[in-house]
Amino acid sequence: MTDTATLLAYEIPNALQQIISIISTNLLYPVMIVLIILILGSLIELGGFLFEWRNRHRDLGRMEESAARARARLEQSDPEGAFGILGQNCSNSFVHEFLYRIAFLHRGCSDRGMLEVRLEKLLQDINFEMAKKLERSRFVARVGPMFGLMGTLIPMGPALLGLSAGDIDTLANNLVIAFGTTVVGLMAGAIGYMVATVRARWYKHDISDIEYLSEILFGGPEPGSGGSGGYSGSIVAAGYRAPATPMPVPVPVPVPVPVVRPKPDENDRISVIGTIVSRSGESVHRALIFNRSGLISAKTAGSVLANSALWMGVIVLVNVVIIVAMNVGGLNVPFNYLLLINLFICAAFAVTIYSLKGRARSRSRDLEGMPVNKILSDDGSNFEVPYSDIKRIEIDKSRNIKILTGSGWIEMGRVEKSSIGAMGVLHAVLQDRVVEV
Repeated sequence: MTDTATLLAYEIPNALQQIISIISTNLLYPVMIVLIILILGSLIELGGFLFEWRNRHRDLGRMEESAARARARLEQSDPEGAFGILGQNCSNSFVHEFLYRIAFLHRGCSDRGMLEVRLEKLLQDINFEMAKKLERSRFVARVGPMFGLMGTLIPMGPALLGLSAGDIDTLANNLVIAFGTTVVGLMAGAIGYMVATVRARWYKHDISDIEYLSEILFGGPEPGSGGSGGYSGSIVAAGYRAPATPMPVPVPVPVPVPVVRPKPDENDRISVIGTIVSRSGESVHRALIFNRSGLISAKTAGSVLANSALWMGVIVLVNVVIIVAMNVGGLNVPFNYLLLINLFICAAFAVTIYSLKGRARSRSRDLEGMPVNKILSDDGSNFEVPYSDIKRIEIDKSRNIKILTGSGWIEMGRVEKSSIGAMGVLHAVLQDRVVEV
């Protein structure tokens, strides 16, 4: 009995204590690694958040006007003109994505009920994508403080043991780890929470704008319009159903007046898509201008200084030179100064990129008003591809476009985010030749 009592009173608790101590102690370094990954992930999310904030601007009045004009184009059986108008007047990424995908809804769908089902499914898919984008920052916001607390509590055991043994060094080292992991975890959580909160508000605005645009484009006719358009009906967003109304008194149907459309002009612009092409170390911005007769690829801006690989090489070279000078030449450069130099180089790269994009946008607006002959003579690299020569257009997941003609493939570059919504014109103009790979 004495052996059994001793086993229950001392040996089993001591064994359990040792197991828990071994597990918790061995978790310290994995927790620190996870915290480093979380803080890096939160900084990446912060960078993406700032970039998204820089490119967001919402003009509800302009969207209403462009949607009304696009609906008029749809009623006149001009989908390419409609998608071109919409793509050039919306900037937020998810609104652009909606406008790009809506071309698939319109193409080959004459049944009003099927169009309504497809529209609701598209809205649900965009909602899921918004939630998926918010999950990363929300995960960091919730998990960061948890791992920070784990990193705080794990070193406290060895710290207390060092205090009881009079080992001040062990106590100090473990307290530094405990406080440091707490700060890192809280910082990662704070960044994730801020990013998730603001993005959630942004995306609520976006989904509201998407539903509003879908109502204007495919909803019922305006009061007094007569309902002669081809898109009349009660197609509404996200499953909303208008309340039942009394059956109206039948009235004579007005005789539709045929719409006389002017003869298409080759200089008439349907839409413009901005792309970026990297060739021979140079980052080139180009504008894909859709005319009634063909597609024009025109250079709008380009510079070797916009090549990210070049700036990465500059950063590596500068750091290597400074480190060699410190080890060989005895140069004393504090770490803060080295960090400041790297930040200055990154800032110069960002300024170069934004300056080049500004020049490209300005030049693209100038090209839109030029005749075709003048655009082609403006730069030696500009060229036109008639729609009849285009056999296939491939668009990959990164929005890189290449066109197959009788003479082979032509790389058109990667579509800029500000032009994603205008890509619906591809499906409207070349319905059976656009393929996503």
